[in-house]
Amino acid sequence: MKLNGLRSRLAAGDTALVATLQLARSGDVARIFARAGFDALVLDAEHNLIGADAIGELLLAALDAGIAPLVRLPDAAPGPIGQALSAGALGVVIPRVEDAAQAEAIVRAARFAPAGRRPLPPVFPHFRRAPIGQADAVAALAAETLVVAIIETQRGVVNAESIAAVPGVDVLFLGASDLTVDLGLTGAKDDPAVWDAARALAEACGAAGKVAGMGGITEEAHFARAKALGMRWISAAHDATLLQSAATDRARLLRSL
Repeated sequence: MKLNGLRSRLAAGDTALVATLQLARSGDVARIFARAGFDALVLDAEHNLIGADAIGELLLAALDAGIAPLVRLPDAAPGPIGQALSAGALGVVIPRVEDAAQAEAIVRAARFAPAGRRPLPPVFPHFRRAPIGQADAVAALAAETLVVAIIETQRGVVNAESIAAVPGVDVLFLGASDLTVDLGLTGAKDDPAVWDAARALAEACGAAGKVAGMGGITEEAHFARAKALGMRWISAAHDATLLQSAATDRARLLRSL
């Protein structure tokens, strides 16, 4: 049973446009981003206190709308990884991955046996209550589940090649904002060190056949530069920044009349 197909599309060379939710609690937001043409929706449980009920509603709404839902967790603890995937997520996004051993532990938590130790839930919300046997469910979810490792420190960049080589990791994602902090260059997204790191990550992913991604950037020139390096997991927007930008533009327009 095909759930979404984003993982296979990425393997075929497609680009994923990714939106991150920090303010949203309603399933309608998933439908809005799907209608707008985004490919994936990341529910940010690292930077806010979104409740489990809201996460569950957003996951199911995203599945229904055809946009792949993932959950960004605060760390690599295996319990919350299993919970997010059992609740309907088609992937997890894990911050501060700095070496291959961390990446291997994340894969073990996110993959079913024999590749990992992901728990088998009594009910699979991913299939919207359609009857499905456990073997078929596991096969479908194994084909769909994405593991995204965020690289946001100098140590992570140095180890990008070995992290990318870990079986079961799908995407290495450069978090530009936190990387600038680690470099002592807070907010300096134009600094050559940031783009040297982006290039190193893209090359590591290319060598390992994995998808490179980038976020923490908002300027058109930065997006163009990331795409030119081969970044295909593009963190395009946060709901909060999109709302702020659209509200500001509308207020400016109306006050100028």
